[in-house]
Amino acid sequence: MNKEHTLIFLTGFSGSGKSTIGPLLANSLGYEFVDLDQSIEQDTGKTITRIFAEEGEEFFRALELQRLSALVTQNNMIISLGGGALENDLAYALIQKSGTLVYLKSPSKTLARRLCNKTDRPLLRGEKGRKLSREEIEEKISTILAKREPRYESADITVETDIKRIGSTVEELTRKIERFVRSASATADDQ
Repeated sequence: MNKEHTLIFLTGFSGSGKSTIGPLLANSLGYEFVDLDQSIEQDTGKTITRIFAEEGEEFFRALELQRLSALVTQNNMIISLGGGALENDLAYALIQKSGTLVYLKSPSKTLARRLCNKTDRPLLRGEKGRKLSREEIEEKISTILAKREPRYESADITVETDIKRIGSTVEELTRKIERFVRSASATADDQ
C-alpha cells in the first residue's frame, strides 16, 4: 500500500507545542487541523482527565484508536496526537502506514516549565490527583519520555520546539514536510 502523504501526524510529549504549532502548520499547508484529544472530548462529552479517572487509560487508548481509524480515511489534514498515542501498537502501525509522522521535540526541563501549572494532564498528577512540584513533574516527564522516546524518534521528521520562535518552527516544518513528501513521492514513482 502506498503511504498517503497528505496526512501529517504531530507527535511529542504534552507541552511540546502540538496544539499551538498544528493549526499554524495546517494554515501554512492549506490543510485542515484536528486535535485528536479534543476530538475525543467532543465525541464523548468528557474531558480526557475524566475519561482516565472513570474508565482508565486502556479504555482511553481504545477510543483514541477508534477515532484515529476514522481520521486516516481523510486527506490534507494535520492530526495532533496525544502524547501517548504512539504507545498503542495498533495506533502506531496505523500512523506509520497512513502518513508522515512529525516529532516535536523538547527537553524535559522545558516541558516541566510549560506544564507545571496545567491541571488537565492525568499522567502528571501524583497519588489521588495530588499536584506535583516542578522537580517531581520534571522527573515524571523524564521517566515517561524515556519510555516513549524510541517511538518518537522513529518519526519521519523531527523538529526541536524549545529554541526558536513558533513562526520559525512552522516555516522549518513546512519546508521539511514539503521536501519529505516530494522525496517520498519520487521514490514511490520509481517503484
